[in-house]
Amino acid sequence: MIAIGTTEFYFAAPNFPRRRLEKYSLTLFDSWELSVERNLLLPDYSLSLEIEEGSINGKGKLAAGLCALYVGIANYGSFISALQIIRDQITTVSDVLAETAGKQVGMQHGFAKVRKRSEVLGSLQRIFVRVQRGEISPEQAIGEAEVLIGADANESPAFMSSLVQSLIEAPRFHEQIPLPLDGLDETIPGERPEKERPPRKPSAPSWPTPAHLRVEVWRESKKQKKSYRTTNV
Repeated sequence: MIAIGTTEFYFAAPNFPRRRLEKYSLTLFDSWELSVERNLLLPDYSLSLEIEEGSINGKGKLAAGLCALYVGIANYGSFISALQIIRDQITTVSDVLAETAGKQVGMQHGFAKVRKRSEVLGSLQRIFVRVQRGEISPEQAIGEAEVLIGADANESPAFMSSLVQSLIEAPRFHEQIPLPLDGLDETIPGERPEKERPPRKPSAPSWPTPAHLRVEVWRESKKQKKSYRTTNV
């Protein structure tokens, strides 16, 4: 499977005792899973959630196989538009995860930190945009996409064939409205765009150092049961 969405969040909250941290993690996973089932229209996917104490430091990951992505993409017109539709669905479930995580921990006035990444789907979209802008040739784009997907390409020749054909036929921007890239990969509020930022001075990591307990909850596919474990880190 390839990563298609990651949501990280951190809340400055009092430490939870072990049982409460486990209950929080399991309840949050169930809410997130229900949102994914309702909003992400793919036949199969995997979910994993990690919660660490030391305030609340969490990460949710969504992954899918190329066969499932191919089925999902086939449901929506073109490959290009399908990427954006699926990314929009992932944005929705990422927002639900972050919002629910805050509500369940008792945060009523926003989040300390939230980061969302669209992983491989976002990277593929950016490759399409560069082709449409004329920055790279379709042949160069195909090479970059193959490197990005790597060995997972063997799972679905149909997906790769559709991707290659779509890159070759991608309309230039004078023929089509530019593809939006909103949704995931959000900039933290208050930061300037990357090109406008002054050179950064070396500094300590911005994310809190993991504390003592970590709860991991996951489901490897829609057919498999939820599993979890609590470990010391």
